[in-house]
Amino acid sequence: MSGEERWCVVTGGRGFAARHLVEMLIQNNTFRVRVSDLAPAIQLSPEEENGTLGQALKSGRASYASADLRNKAQVLKAIEGAEVVFHMAAPDSSINNKQLHYSVNVLGTKNVIDACVELNVRKLIYTSSASVVFDGIHGIINGDETLPYPAKPLDSYAETKAEGEAAILKANGTNGLLTCSLRPSSIFGPGDRLLVPSLVAAARAGKSKYMIGDGNNIYDFTYVENVAHAHICAERALASEHEVAQKAAGQVTIFAFHDFLSLIKAEAQR
Repeated sequence: MSGEERWCVVTGGRGFAARHLVEMLIQNNTFRVRVSDLAPAIQLSPEEENGTLGQALKSGRASYASADLRNKAQVLKAIEGAEVVFHMAAPDSSINNKQLHYSVNVLGTKNVIDACVELNVRKLIYTSSASVVFDGIHGIINGDETLPYPAKPLDSYAETKAEGEAAILKANGTNGLLTCSLRPSSIFGPGDRLLVPSLVAAARAGKSKYMIGDGNNIYDFTYVENVAHAHICAERALASEHEVAQKAAGQVTIFAFHDFLSLIKAEAQR
């Protein structure tokens, strides 16, 4: 199906994982893609200029909208006319600034929800974080979507992402809006400027020679292309026949995607 008249919006569209989603959406050609971010204008690297995004911007299959999520008027303008919003915008999780995290992850997310409801957007997919259910003390092994938010959050980022996620899920069904939330953990892959560089910097500083605990700690990492693909799958699930959409709407999904992807596969085989 061609995205000739159908638009989707990716908030935080110039972020690491969001860039991969934007590329994938353009290649799928189901929607025209509106990239939304803080910068007043989009600045492309030479690779992007000659690549998928650059060509899409030139042809009109993609566009750019500058918007600060904390400004509802700007959010309304960025989202207007969209059928789907992929809400990926968030501050750097390593920044220890609770006021910043709250203003974007909570208040900004509520602006996105309100804009979607007012503008009759059909689907809203939220990029949450696996950290919303981790308290930094108790290990999680084979955890699933039934895990509660901890009484004491890991940090202000996790706390505010959880609050934003709760608002997203609560909004499901409001004015016909379908919502869901995805929880990737420590995203890595091409274009990563945070995770792997920080690990390398720690190693060069000699910080990796210390071991805390017995060395059997388990930690999840998520490949960035899988994160992008999961968002595509989420949109397809919400757009599916009534029974499939009902199972996905208002739900949260962690990575692995076994149950969630089985819905997509089942729908595709019909």
